[in-house]
Amino acid sequence: MGTIYKSKKAKNALMKLYEEKLESLHIEYLEVDVDTQFGRTRVIQTGNPNGEPIVLFHGFNAGAPLTLEAIKDLRDLYSLFAIDTVGQVTKSEETTMNTKDNSYAIWADEVLEKLNIGKGNIIGISYGAFIVQKLITHKPERVEKCIFVVPSGIVNGNIWDSIIKLTIPLLRFKITKKDKHLRAFTNAFAPEEDQFLFQLLKSLMLGVKLDTKIPTLLKRRDIAHFDQPVYVIAASDDVFFPGKKVAEKSKLLFSNLREVHFLDGSKHMPSKNSYTEIQLKIKEWVN
Repeated sequence: MGTIYKSKKAKNALMKLYEEKLESLHIEYLEVDVDTQFGRTRVIQTGNPNGEPIVLFHGFNAGAPLTLEAIKDLRDLYSLFAIDTVGQVTKSEETTMNTKDNSYAIWADEVLEKLNIGKGNIIGISYGAFIVQKLITHKPERVEKCIFVVPSGIVNGNIWDSIIKLTIPLLRFKITKKDKHLRAFTNAFAPEEDQFLFQLLKSLMLGVKLDTKIPTLLKRRDIAHFDQPVYVIAASDDVFFPGKKVAEKSKLLFSNLREVHFLDGSKHMPSKNSYTEIQLKIKEWVN
């Protein structure tokens, strides 16, 4: 099996950042490995073992620890399961998944089965929303409530905004390797004050063979059979998946859409100041 990393040194550096973020959360947790036909999958489990389960699928190469950071204060109430996606920069196997078939749904279903979660509250963040969309398309009975956060798979951003804010700065960084160009790229979607996030993104850009294909967009006919509640958190200043477009398209896609909540003034990756707001909405919806 091939590796997604450009070198062993790059992998070690990224795994060190993973551990650094996990330890910085200052929470009690279990690291659980479950076997699937797509390879071993790492799950970070934390929270109230008697609480209602909440399952989280993270954004593109973000990993479980970064995902838990935004909602860790919910652990007194709920049993949280943060899944490390296979084939990405996580503690799971490096198996590359086929985005065009139902592989992600089969994988997610197997993980939930091994965790003894018959039906759960499922949260998909950014790229993770695409995975959850595959799950509700092919295994809808697994999902009690579906929460999408700054979701992929619903709309795409403006092409010219993407070129100016993302493509050009990234090309400049690849040529020069200068931090100022990478900052121009990351500032389009990430909080400027988050130095850990900048270091993570820099290590990703330099050390990983990134598959940057955009997930295909969900079609109404794919989920016409899914009748459980759907909730969406969208960011007003999201360069990847603009909030207003996400809201408009979600109303067309999901007949069971209950609410779209906007993070005002937020880029694609929310700042720490919005974590409480996110937690309050999740708590409201799950209850």
